[in-house]
Amino acid sequence: MRQPEEKLADTATDLVRFCVAAHRAGADFPTIWHTLLKGHPLVAGIPIQRLDGARSMLEIPLITGHRITYEPDAVEFTLTAGSATNSRF
Repeated sequence: MRQPEEKLADTATDLVRFCVAAHRAGADFPTIWHTLLKGHPLVAGIPIQRLDGARSMLEIPLITGHRITYEPDAVEFTLTAGSATNSRF
């Protein structure tokens, strides 16, 4: 039997996949934020801008402890937990 935390992690992965699909269909980040992320029950806060060297990214905190990271330059959504990268899409 799967634990509730595992189900939430799957849902977080699905949420990232929906973001990727929306982006591939032509949606920009503000549209993805307003239509998919902002009202989603897993989303715990607003996007936070972060710099990693010369790279700028947005991190969206989730109630699972994961974060969805969006890198505009790479046009990439990443699901992370703590400081380790889990999944790139």
